[in-house]
Amino acid sequence: MFVNEHNPDVILLQETHLRPNQKIFLANYYSYYSYRKNQSPLQASGGTAVLIKNNIPHNELLLPNLAAAEASAITINFKNKDPITLISIYVPPSSQVNFLTFDIENLIQISTNQIICGDYNAHHISWGCNNNNHAGDALYAFANNAGIEILSPPTPTRYGLNSATIIDLAIVKSFLFPYEIHSLPELSSDHNPVLLNFFLNYSIPNYPGKLNTNWKKYKKALENIDLVNPHKIQSPIHIDMAVELLEQQITAAKISTSKPFAIKDSYIDPRLKELNRERNYARKIFQTTRNPVFKSKLNKINKMISKLSEKVQSEGLVNELRNLNSDDGTIWNYVKPFKKKFKNIPSLISPAGIANTDQEKANFLADSLEKQFTLNNISDPDTEKIVTDSVTCFRINNNYPSELNAPPFPSEIIQCIKKLKINRH
Repeated sequence: MFVNEHNPDVILLQETHLRPNQKIFLANYYSYYSYRKNQSPLQASGGTAVLIKNNIPHNELLLPNLAAAEASAITINFKNKDPITLISIYVPPSSQVNFLTFDIENLIQISTNQIICGDYNAHHISWGCNNNNHAGDALYAFANNAGIEILSPPTPTRYGLNSATIIDLAIVKSFLFPYEIHSLPELSSDHNPVLLNFFLNYSIPNYPGKLNTNWKKYKKALENIDLVNPHKIQSPIHIDMAVELLEQQITAAKISTSKPFAIKDSYIDPRLKELNRERNYARKIFQTTRNPVFKSKLNKINKMISKLSEKVQSEGLVNELRNLNSDDGTIWNYVKPFKKKFKNIPSLISPAGIANTDQEKANFLADSLEKQFTLNNISDPDTEKIVTDSVTCFRINNNYPSELNAPPFPSEIIQCIKKLKINRH
């Protein structure tokens, strides 16, 4: 819901707690990771990730080995513009201060336009904290000496036990664009998500998200591309122009022979949104105060969300079925997928032989199901004779004149029960 509401182009995550064989799946986003080395076998920890929309031209950037920080990075590529490097960084509280500034210095030397966002665990009054720590002093001094800018939201980004601090920051180098940065009181983590919006003076190419490409047509379109005669290339400028022209032709061929997948807008019931906000607030307050009252409220809201989710899903299915109409073809579109044969059933071995055709397989499955749901014959003549003899002896001993073969009356059973001796053992 958070991603659908804010629709970010790039998502930078810290403390992902993922192992090297784990990834995050988010529709229409590519993801890149850094994993903490020497993780505990009992519990995963650390790690960073970068998620970027799949319609943004980019490439992953391999970083040098860092001593104190964990980071992952990508580079966004623009036509006729300098690339932008985005780095997701996490600095554990136990990191040594000298190594922290050494790592940041190595990172800012990679490229010119850089944005390094993440959890620095650095406190300083210059970006709104109540006090300073060693990491904050070192980061503030390094930023002043290196000529880089530290961007921070005006409100706290992390809420601890009776504390609120701003430790989720962004460092920019040679990136002179207007921006907005806010700490959003959403989600259930002890860290608020930070929304950083830059107002760029150029736009990202509007490629479709997911494409269904006709590869035969694409191949023919590539065969018709007009290539520049290499003998006419006489300078580096001519090389750049030829490469740019080739890239444009390849992109145009891909788009002209492709159709975008239909994007299904996910509707979220407003009641679920409201309960989700209440749950996130209760969880955040509980993490801050450790008051069991908020824990009970959190559990109660989780149960309400589960019940309401099932109810909304059921109501949606009922409404969908009610709106089906044979006149406008909606009922046919609804049942059409059920008529499709998704999987071929292999040959089945039946008592009558091998079933190969669909008709033979259907008959065999029908006979098998009928046999499985037929009541078994559980009669036992010996047991029935013992029961009959016991009932007959009981009636004779108690002077009941009713027919010996007739079943006992309820009144007879009640009288027998009353005569029983209740013994406590």
